[in-house]
Amino acid sequence: MDESTLTSEIREVNMGFNRMARELAKMEEDRSVMLAGISHDLRTPLARLRLEAEMSVNDEQARTYIAQDIDQLDAIINKFMDYARPSELQLQALNLRELVEREAQGFRDPQQIQISVRLSAALRIWTDPTELGRILLNLFENARRYGHHGDEPTRVEVTAEADSAWVLLTVRDHGPGVPPDKLAKLTTPFYRGDTARTAATGAGLGLAIVEKSVQRLGAQLRLANADDSGFVAQLRLKRASV
Repeated sequence: MDESTLTSEIREVNMGFNRMARELAKMEEDRSVMLAGISHDLRTPLARLRLEAEMSVNDEQARTYIAQDIDQLDAIINKFMDYARPSELQLQALNLRELVEREAQGFRDPQQIQISVRLSAALRIWTDPTELGRILLNLFENARRYGHHGDEPTRVEVTAEADSAWVLLTVRDHGPGVPPDKLAKLTTPFYRGDTARTAATGAGLGLAIVEKSVQRLGAQLRLANADDSGFVAQLRLKRASV
């Protein structure tokens, strides 16, 4: 804000506001640097643990469990970094179906999750591919963890509706859903909504990352329960002309 205004009271207010903004920006920068350092420091002993398990643990099942625990810790570290250190936006006109299918291909185990993508090949949106990829990755991972019934794999459907200006992208699973009174809290960092959807382990940041990324894209997010069971995430994205 302008610190050269002639009115002394307004000048002092503006100077105080600018000082506060600088301090907040410095705190955010320090937090990112600290988390990056923590990430590096944690991954070094995790690598040593993985190597030690491979070389010294004779029981194959025990080695498998140790490796799974290490992978889980590594994934949690990645979640913290995604939340604390977003990338710079590079908005482009991109094919929506190609972006969704690229992220869906990362979930290859049909015993855990089955993703059905029903999108028009001509549908294009203005987005940052890294940011939208982060959103989709976390929505699919959330569905994989919490959107199944018993031992059955999670079934996910990705659909879209479009008008001349916007695209409404829907990611829906067929799991138990979430108690209605807890829906509004799902994007709170570290919040866990319901035992039906929180039996799996995780960082508790997935939907918080989704909301943060959606805001950065200038899009809108709606979380709801499906009428006939299941959890629905809808993204309102800016449409790009063909």
